[in-house]
Amino acid sequence: MSCEPTIKPTVTRYVDAAEKLVYSGAALFLLVTIGMLFYSAGTAMFAVVEEGALETALVILDRVLLIFIFAELLNTVGVIVRESEIVAEPFILIGLIAVVRRILAVTVDIEQSLGTPKFDDLILELGVLTALVLALAGALYFTRRVTHHETEGANRK
Repeated sequence: MSCEPTIKPTVTRYVDAAEKLVYSGAALFLLVTIGMLFYSAGTAMFAVVEEGALETALVILDRVLLIFIFAELLNTVGVIVRESEIVAEPFILIGLIAVVRRILAVTVDIEQSLGTPKFDDLILELGVLTALVLALAGALYFTRRVTHHETEGANRK
């Protein structure tokens, strides 16, 4: 019985260290991915003569939105490590950015598929994505509102 109290803190320390190691590895991979996306966006800029201004702008916009997604994931990992809790708001933002990115891709596809059977499917997808943006925006609003009220309540005490 006497060794049980010392085992628990030791196991907890090892689990905490392993958790920080995993999050550090994830953060490293996210940073490398962000670097690759910056490189990809930079090289896309030089293809403007070959690809055209609109195509290049769409590719760069796509890369920038991906950079935002990965940066938000990196921020989320940082929050988890610093505060030892998972917060919903960054995940909602990531979802919102991802949906906006998909909306941009669908609108490009819609323009190219006017008058084809694929057009109806893309319009339906655009409607679903619009509903998803509204749902995520509402979730973000209520999450921030609850967080704001909790902060006000903590400051009053």
